[in-house]
Parts: sequence; structure tokens; C-alpha cells
Amino acid sequence: MEVEEPVGERVATGIPGLDRMLGGGLRKGRPYLVTGGTGSGKSLLGLTFLLEGLRLGEEVLLVAVDEPPGEIMENVLEFGWDLSAVKTLDANPGTRAIKRTAAVQEIRTMTDLKSMKALSQEPKRSADAEDIAIQGIQLKLRQQMGGQSFSRVVVDSMTSIRRFAVKSSVDPQAERTEIQSLLRFLSESNVTALVTATPSDPGILTPEEILTRGEILLTRKWIGDRSLRQVKIVRMRGCAHDPERRPFVIGPRGFVVG
Repeated sequence: MEVEEPVGERVATGIPGLDRMLGGGLRKGRPYLVTGGTGSGKSLLGLTFLLEGLRLGEEVLLVAVDEPPGEIMENVLEFGWDLSAVKTLDANPGTRAIKRTAAVQEIRTMTDLKSMKALSQEPKRSADAEDIAIQGIQLKLRQQMGGQSFSRVVVDSMTSIRRFAVKSSVDPQAERTEIQSLLRFLSESNVTALVTATPSDPGILTPEEILTRGEILLTRKWIGDRSLRQVKIVRMRGCAHDPERRPFVIGPRGFVVG
């Protein structure tokens, strides 16, 4: 089903089949959620979205939590993608640990936004049981985004931010408030943002589900020795969309919706 594109500026994801499902793309300047299990393709969808921005001459930003920049670059070599120009905030706890306490001062332990190529060449250091400070990530973004006009931002992933931040938290509600504040900041920054996460437990609404304007669900299941991948637009506020599950593949051309 191809949805007729309504009036309003759209942002192409770089995946034509997905853009058709979205009626032309995502609405500009809004945050969206991409959910799915491990290995479902969330990170790849986000990187495709950023690469499309680079192709169009836009400034794009990746908040990398799940994997360090060097590994991200290696993972897409088979597609022939060049991610070196993607501005990146390296928040992976295995390389750039940020302590939770005194976030304003210790924000200096997190590198400034740099190209992925530059970050991948920096020496790694162990986390030593330190945690990610959600407030620290937001403060660094506020600090750095003030002088740069990013049009696209990907946060990969909110689940990892929550896991690393909450593990030593004495106040889960405070962590929830910090996540809400981070998402509101992205929403108010007039960037089109993709936030990846694993699906929440049934009946539990997470801040990212409440504050994002739409959700794209990726699923993967095995039928014998064959992997079946599907994409579904769970919700999309303010625009018509294709509600059916559609198959997609990850192959030599990257993420392709059939």
C-alpha cells in the first residue's frame, strides 16, 4: 500500500519503501521511536537515515551508546558506506564513561561532538564500573548543538542509556524525569530525531513512547533456517500511513523494504 503524501514538509528516511509507508517520509522537526529486538535492524535504519541527510548536504548527529564509533564504521563496510563525516557524541560506556555524580563538572570526561572518523582513531579506555549520566548527555548536547544546525539526530539507544544509568540509581523517578527532559530537548530543537529502543513490557508506557510522535516497529523471526524481517508503523501522529506489516531485507544495498 502506497500512502498518498499529504501537505507538509517531509524528511526522507533514505529507504524508499519505508517512505512510501510513511506517506512521503517523517514530518520535519519531530522525534520518532524505532523499536525492535536485538538484531532487528534498528541501528541500521538510524544510520541509513543519517546517511540520507549527508547525501542532501545536511548536518547530522549520532549519539552512540550501544557501540563505539570504530565498530559502527566496521559494521557497515560491507555496504560500502562512508560514515566518517557523521558528527558523533560517543557515549558508549566502554570507551567514554561518564560518572553520574556532579554531571556538570564531569561532563568534561565525555568528548565533544566530532566526526566518527576522528573518534574511531582515539584510544579506548575501560569504563571501570562508571555509569552514563543522562543529564550529562543532555548538557553536552545543549553545549554543542547551540553552535551547529543539525537537522537529523539519532540516539542509539535509549534502552542502553536507561540500563546504564539506572543500575546504580536510588531514585528511578529522577531517571525517568531526566529521560523526559532529554526527549523534550530534542523535540524543542527543531531536529528530526530517531530514538531506538527495545519494546517495553506490555502495559508499561516509557517516556520515549509518550513523548515521540510516532513509532516504527521492526521484528525478526526464524522460519526454519530463513529469517523473516518485517516493519510496521505502529503509530504516526498527524499523518496518514500504511498500517500493514511489510517485509524488509538487510542485504548488499543495506535496508530495503519490499
